[in-house]
Order: sequence, then C-alpha cells, then structure tokens
Amino acid sequence: MEAREEIRLLAEPLAEEAGFELVDVEQTSDGGHRVIRVSIDKPGGVTVGDCASFSRHLSDCLDMNQTVPGRYRLEVSSPGIERPIRRLEAVERFAGQRVALATHEPREGRRNYEGILLGPRGAEAGVRTDDGSEYWFDWTGVKSVRLVVDPWARVRGRAVADAAAAPRWRAAGRSRGPAGRSG
Repeated sequence: MEAREEIRLLAEPLAEEAGFELVDVEQTSDGGHRVIRVSIDKPGGVTVGDCASFSRHLSDCLDMNQTVPGRYRLEVSSPGIERPIRRLEAVERFAGQRVALATHEPREGRRNYEGILLGPRGAEAGVRTDDGSEYWFDWTGVKSVRLVVDPWARVRGRAVADAAAAPRWRAAGRSRGPAGRSG
C-alpha cells in the first residue's frame, strides 16, 4: 500500500471524530523535503485553530504508527474556494455549483468540461455546459473535479436581469436626453 493511502486510512477516522471531512491527502517533495498536505473541511468552513488541532493529532498518529519514514513536513489546510471534489458523495453536496471536470479518457476528443455540476445519478456525475449540453461520466472515469469561482457571475447575472427588465425604448437602443427628448 502506498504511503498516501496509509495516511488517508489514519487521517479519515481522526477527521470524522473531530467533525471534519477529509477532502484530500497529497504527498509531494519540496526542495528534496517530503511534504504531506492534508485538506479538511466542515460545514461553515474550517478555522486556523481547526487546522492546527487536526495537524497535532494527525502528526502524533503518523509518528506513532511510523507511517511516513524519515523526516516530513505536514501541512493541514482548508481545501480553499476552488475545492476539489474527490468523492461521489460530495457531488450531491455541491450539485448546482460551477465546476471544472477532467476525465481520464477523452470523449469525442475532449477531456475537460466546465459548467454546472449535476448528480449524482447512480455511479455517475454530470456537467451542464454553458451551451446547455449535458455530459454524464462514470465516476471511475473522472480524473478530477474542482469548484470554479467566477467573481463576475453576480455582475453578469444582474446585467442579464437588468436587460430583461429594461423599458422597451432602452432595449430597442434608443436613449432619452435630460429633457426627455429622444436622442
């Protein structure tokens, strides 16, 4: 079993016991030093104190079980606003939000999709793209899914609503001057 999976097996019950969701475990190298990155979440988000407390517990557990040989740096954080979605169970929680989804194998020459997350539907998750097309994928064929934050979505949404509610003369492209005359 690879170290990342061993870490996940130790971290998951610790997270559940503390009321957190274990979002991701990543093992990387930074300048020759081993780095273990763990992200946790909970409804309403996690605090710095939550991360520090979980880090202490997980570090003790990793050291006691000698899961990671040698020296390592443990980093515990929130998954961030562009949070990865690693499990099909999380698809239901984030359905209706904008995501970027990548597949292992191309479908019709395409691996990357962005749109509104749909599902789950059995063992599948879907994406409705901006053109209204729906694409459904078996979860085992999904390489990655992450939330996409669009800082201009509200502005665009408001602009569309404003245009729909605009008086007919404005929508037709005519303007009125300060004295009410057409210009």
